[in-house]
Amino acid sequence: MTQGELLLEVRAEEIPARMLTPAVKELGTRVFEELVARSLAPAEVETGSTPRRLVLVMRGLPAGEPDSEERVIGPPVSAAYRPDGTPSPALEGFLRRMEIPASEVLRVATEKGEYVAAVKKREGRPTREVLAEILPRVLAALSWAKTMVWGTGYGPWVRPVHGVLALFDGEIVPFELFGIAASRQTVGHPVLSPEPFEVQDAQGYRAGLAARGLEVRPAERQRWLAERMAELAAAEGGKPVTDPALVEKLAAICEIPGVVMGGFDARFLELPKEVLATSLKDHQSAFAVEREGRLLPFFLTVMDRPDDPIGRVRSGNEWVVAARLEDARFFLHEDLKRPLAERAGDLARLTFHVQLGSYAEKAERLAALAEHLCRELGWTAEVAAAVEAARLLKVDLTTEMVKEFTSLQGVMGGLYAEREGRPEAVWQAIYDHYTPATVEDSLPRGPVGKAVALADRFDLLVGIFGLGLLPSGSRDPFGLRRAALGVVRILLEGDLALGLDGVVAKAAELYGSRLKKSTPEILQSLKPFFEDRIRYVLGLAGYAYDEIEAGLAAGVANLPDLAARVAAVKRLRESKDFLSLVLSAKRIANILKETEPGEIQEALLAEPAEKALHVAYQSLAAEVEQAARERQYQRCLERTVGLAPVLDRFFVEVLVMAEDPALKANRLALLGAIQRTLRRTAHLTEVVVDRAEHRAKFGEG
Repeated sequence: MTQGELLLEVRAEEIPARMLTPAVKELGTRVFEELVARSLAPAEVETGSTPRRLVLVMRGLPAGEPDSEERVIGPPVSAAYRPDGTPSPALEGFLRRMEIPASEVLRVATEKGEYVAAVKKREGRPTREVLAEILPRVLAALSWAKTMVWGTGYGPWVRPVHGVLALFDGEIVPFELFGIAASRQTVGHPVLSPEPFEVQDAQGYRAGLAARGLEVRPAERQRWLAERMAELAAAEGGKPVTDPALVEKLAAICEIPGVVMGGFDARFLELPKEVLATSLKDHQSAFAVEREGRLLPFFLTVMDRPDDPIGRVRSGNEWVVAARLEDARFFLHEDLKRPLAERAGDLARLTFHVQLGSYAEKAERLAALAEHLCRELGWTAEVAAAVEAARLLKVDLTTEMVKEFTSLQGVMGGLYAEREGRPEAVWQAIYDHYTPATVEDSLPRGPVGKAVALADRFDLLVGIFGLGLLPSGSRDPFGLRRAALGVVRILLEGDLALGLDGVVAKAAELYGSRLKKSTPEILQSLKPFFEDRIRYVLGLAGYAYDEIEAGLAAGVANLPDLAARVAAVKRLRESKDFLSLVLSAKRIANILKETEPGEIQEALLAEPAEKALHVAYQSLAAEVEQAARERQYQRCLERTVGLAPVLDRFFVEVLVMAEDPALKANRLALLGAIQRTLRRTAHLTEVVVDRAEHRAKFGEG
């Protein structure tokens, strides 16, 4: 048995899959924090879950809390004693509370004067006793999306609790949870192995469950399910359609990881691949099977048992799948009776937002905004296709298929447009316009796809921000963070030099009088919102936070330009003179704080060091400006680094704050001009440099 081991299992009726992972994570975190606060930190924490149990294992826990001492402040000395020196009632009450004689009282000086005090000694409790206090409180307070009450008023909790196993070093941790006393017993599967059995430790617990076919580690169930599904699909010459999220869900709805393979009538293969796979996933939590990109008439799902000896699980799943696919086939045939252009009229009856009008009005805005974007990006040949796609972008919201499978928004519109023979650029743009929804998604295909995807997101962002409905905390009912992330990724990865200000202004103009905020007000709140997404995307790309801040501080004319400048700062860090240049930039910024430098007067350049700096600056400014126009920011900064030694000499030999006002103003003007040139690429004052580390790296000092 491992010393200092806690084993906790709570068994309940089936817990919804989506709630399992957050709950067991919260359980482990909160128990860990409670123990750390009592100097009982474990060496190892492991969690597990099945639909019917939450599991927590901690190893390396101390046997008990350490003894402790605490100094407790009592009444002021002036109030603690009578004039004759005997204890006052205030001190007597303090002595009773602390359970000490007057001889053990201390006097301590505080900011408020001299007070009496006492040292309260506390003997540490055994860990088992501490756990008996912590565990029921943490378990009862777990956060659940929905809760219930059962029996004679037990709860609220996610589901009725049927058993608690709690052991510390093999001994039962004595507590109750909703009327259930902790024990050393657990059970297997409620149907296949319901008989109780006793365990002594975590190893025996896992072995006992394994002997009954149960696995409490979700990752292990996922691995086993994926391998078994691949084997069964390979036997039919195919492979499961890739879907990590579905594997995770399936592992959360079984504790015995069994796989069943079923089949369906080949006539359902006339359904688009996306529809068939989505129907299987949404209605039956099942994987489609494919071979070389084409679906096969099979599906794979889980059963909470190791086998299906008489085929009842398979036949039951096949019956449901056939009914669902028949529904999907009906929806497809019904939808195809009306072309998209005819359905577009139905958008007038769909509300986009009660204050922003219908989807028909949105479609017209999207068409105008998509045209504007194409012209701004120089895609004049794509304008007609972009306008056509934009007007059809949301039409599939009126189809039966999308009403049934909301996840197929956009996809169905694209598929229907393709069946109608519309240009490839048009149907692909409709199909792709919700992508990217995450950082892993691919971008929309082609210029038309990118234009309409951007138009859709800008229309949403400007509309909702224009009403003042900004996201707060974790609440984002309109998906504004996702929309802004999509804009950032499309512009950055698509290398699209598009100014955000102009697009926001155009989108706001298209709303007319519907918005409550002016364009400047919308930009004021949208810019930092976009910048947060920019920081996130560039951070994922490997840039340090201060490199990103240095680039952002110099402005965001367009995102590819910003990315190029941030990349240049990252490479500049490897320069030997980087430290000197950053320190000079910070020194200049401090000198010029709250100063408005004027124009340089060459006649007032008196000292050799300032004359040398002026000559170096003149040469630098011209080269940096030329390199910046060509977006050669690496060259900009490399040339700027060459200014560091001349700046160092200037600060050593020249007194900037000269007594002569004219000399002082001229030297400030020179530094101001240099600062503007240094900031052409990035604000180096935002960069954090460890001097000792930098000097050690380059063998200096």
